[in-house]
Amino acid sequence: MYKKIFLLLIAIVIALPVLAEEDGWAKYDNIDNAWDGQKIITNKQFEETMNALEEKKNKKLKKQKEKAIRKFKGNSLHDNMDPHKDNIESQTPLEEMEECQVINIPVDFVQDGKIVEKGFYRVIGEKKDDGVYLELYQAHDLIAKIKARETKDDFQQEYIQFVKLLPYNDSYMKIIFGCLDFNAYAYINIIDSMSYNH
Repeated sequence: MYKKIFLLLIAIVIALPVLAEEDGWAKYDNIDNAWDGQKIITNKQFEETMNALEEKKNKKLKKQKEKAIRKFKGNSLHDNMDPHKDNIESQTPLEEMEECQVINIPVDFVQDGKIVEKGFYRVIGEKKDDGVYLELYQAHDLIAKIKARETKDDFQQEYIQFVKLLPYNDSYMKIIFGCLDFNAYAYINIIDSMSYNH
């Protein structure tokens, strides 16, 4: 009798994992119907929801902007750039040009025995007693001062104010510059990248 009970217990112990495994799969029998009961929305409903979310995001950004502005004291020197105003106006192209003329010089060059690396430069033209100069700045640092030749030639440029870099020959490039006071040009001695090691 004990033998029968023992065998019965062993059979139950062996059958339990198999039964448990079958029960485990029973809860996934509705996977084919997983999307049943989902509400179909229209494009209009989707757009309304997205607009509401966008409005909420804009309110949050506006609140953050106001918080950041409160940290500043005083007003901008330029009324149209005042951060306390909601309708900040951009400058006209002429105003932007007057303040900053930028040029990209794609090669290293030599100026007054000093190597000037390629990059973006703000160019300011200056007329002095001994001639005109083109000053190249990066941020507030004067990187190079190039003696230029004043000319009446406008280089067939569309605007009164301009600065451009033109190819001249294998060793030189020509910078042309124009502002309200004068037009000028200068040559820069480019460095051959094959013969020059940093």
